[in-house]
Amino acid sequence: GETLRQDPADLQSEYFSKVQYRDPFHPVVSAYAEPKLDFIRSQIPLKGDILDVGCGNGIFTARFAANDGASVVGLDFSSYLLQQNPHCRLIRGDATELPFEDRSFDVVFEANLLHHVSSREQTIREMARVSRRYIVFLEPNRYNPIMAAFSMVVPAERGGLKSCVKRLEQESRNCGMKVISSVTTGMISQNNTPRILLPWLRRFDRSIWWGEYIVLIAERIPAV
Repeated sequence: GETLRQDPADLQSEYFSKVQYRDPFHPVVSAYAEPKLDFIRSQIPLKGDILDVGCGNGIFTARFAANDGASVVGLDFSSYLLQQNPHCRLIRGDATELPFEDRSFDVVFEANLLHHVSSREQTIREMARVSRRYIVFLEPNRYNPIMAAFSMVVPAERGGLKSCVKRLEQESRNCGMKVISSVTTGMISQNNTPRILLPWLRRFDRSIWWGEYIVLIAERIPAV
């Protein structure tokens, strides 16, 4: 008989109802997150109203909230992960239909979300719609061997096989944004890297084309 394939949305929902993540302040998580934040801060101000789309258990939500002058909202569709997020202003919602008015936030950010959604450009358009100016993406790099292997082994992570800088740049332009800067960097994965390897892996927190992650910063193009 014909084998029935699981619906992609159901696959993602099931995955994020039981996936195990390290605590947002675990030493490996900090080593993963802080260099990316340092790069973002070097390009744009992380203050004002910030939206963390696909905030999960709060790796970046909590760090944004620690910035002086930042008012942060986290959004995710997984109740399971939101229960683990220590931040106080959290909303359960869909990234393809963000429940906010146009231009509600100064910075709209996502980390490791786009390769899980069925409609990437719809999500990006929504992020641009609710942003007053900046949109920041943090996604896996398909040219990294570790990321490629992980994406092949875990069905819910399969979208990572299509994730690269050129695609993110094109999608940003398609959605009416101008790319400000980007970097491909790092060899520390927040959930899989052994802590003992941190001193050695920190040397890769620089621009390397085969790094594990892409950070791309875009800006809304003002309407004429």
